[in-house]
Amino acid sequence: MREPLKKKNTNGYRLVHGENDGLPGLVIDRYAETLVIKLYTPAWIPHLQDICSALTSFKHLILRLSRSLNKQTKYLHGLTDGMTLTLQTPESLILFKENGFTFECDPINGQKTGFFLDQRENRERVKKISKGKTVLNVFSYTGGFSIYAADGGAKEIVSVDFSTPAIQATLRNIEHNKHLPDVKAAKFETITKDAFEVLAEMKENNRKFDIVILDPPMFAQNQSQIETALSAYRKLTQLGLNALKPNGILVQASCSSRVDADSFFDAVHRSAIEAGRPLQEIERTGHALDHPMTFKEGAYLKCLFAIAP
Repeated sequence: MREPLKKKNTNGYRLVHGENDGLPGLVIDRYAETLVIKLYTPAWIPHLQDICSALTSFKHLILRLSRSLNKQTKYLHGLTDGMTLTLQTPESLILFKENGFTFECDPINGQKTGFFLDQRENRERVKKISKGKTVLNVFSYTGGFSIYAADGGAKEIVSVDFSTPAIQATLRNIEHNKHLPDVKAAKFETITKDAFEVLAEMKENNRKFDIVILDPPMFAQNQSQIETALSAYRKLTQLGLNALKPNGILVQASCSSRVDADSFFDAVHRSAIEAGRPLQEIERTGHALDHPMTFKEGAYLKCLFAIAP
C-alpha cells in the first residue's frame, strides 16, 4: 500500500496505522532509518519484543506512550516514554525526506511522533496552487505547508505558531531546503503567537493574503466537546477570511475524529456565508495513502480547498 511513496523520494511515512491496519492501539511511523513505535494500550507490551524483532532492518527504534498509557505505570514494567529500544541512540533531531524535501523531526519532544505525516498530500496540493502567491500558514507547526508553498513559487509566506520550538524548527527546515531555487527566493516571516490573536491583528492592520491555510490541533477530545469545537472552527473560518484577499483560496482542515466530515464542512460553509463570502469549493480531501481508512469512525482528517469571492 505504501510502496508508491518510495518513488516520490519519501522515507517519512506511517508504517502501521492502528485499527485501520488491523493492529488496534499500535502506530509505527518511519523517519528515514528511525522508527517511532507509539502504544495506546498496555495490551501490546507483552508483544513488544516480537514487534522489535520484526523491525531489525531499521537502525533506531524509539518507544512513545500515549498520555493515558503513560499514567498506567503498573503495566509498563519499567518502560518509559521516549526510551530507545535499540543499542544505538539516535540523534535528537532526525532528518528525513518527503516528496524530495528535507524535514527534521523531534520524535521524543515533538507533537504526535514528531511530524504531521497525514497532511503530505494536502501539502502537495498547496504547492500546485502557490505560484506568485502570498501565503499565510496558521498553526504552521514546523513549516511543512510553508516549504511546499515556497517551492511552488509563492513569493511570501508567513508561518504562525504559538510554540517557540516549532517556529525554530521551521527556520531550520527552511535552511534544509535552501538548495531549491524557489525556496531560496521566497520571503519567509515567522510569528510566535496565539493564532486567534494573530488573525485578529491581521484584520486590524488590513493585512491580506492570496492563500490562507488553517490547520489547527484537535479541538474535540471527546463527545462533550463537539459543539465547542464546531464553534471554534466557525470562528477560525471568519478570522481566516478576514485575512484572505477577494477570490483568494482558503485551505481549512480538521483532525478532530469526534467531528464528522459533514458537520465540519457545514460549519465552515455557514460561517463563510455569515461573513458574506460564500465559498466556491475546489475539493474536499482526507487522509494520505499511508493513513488508510477501513472503518467510518477512523476517518479523522478533513480538509477543504475553496475560493472565497
